[in-house]
Amino acid sequence: MKIIYKHYKNSNNGDLIKSQEFTETRITGIPIYFYGIEGLKIGENLKTNGYVEISEKKWNRLKRNNN
Repeated sequence: MKIIYKHYKNSNNGDLIKSQEFTETRITGIPIYFYGIEGLKIGENLKTNGYVEISEKKWNRLKRNNN
């Protein structure tokens, strides 16, 4: 099992979210989980319209500046 994290920033309002996806597993139907800036789960299989994928380094920097 492999876990892939992707980081996103909303280009309209600056919201930051992170997705967690499980790959390379025999188990099917595992949803993609989304987490907010606080690390709390905000949903499953959300639409990422208006979000731009950013690097983990930039996400950490923006997260630090938001607090």
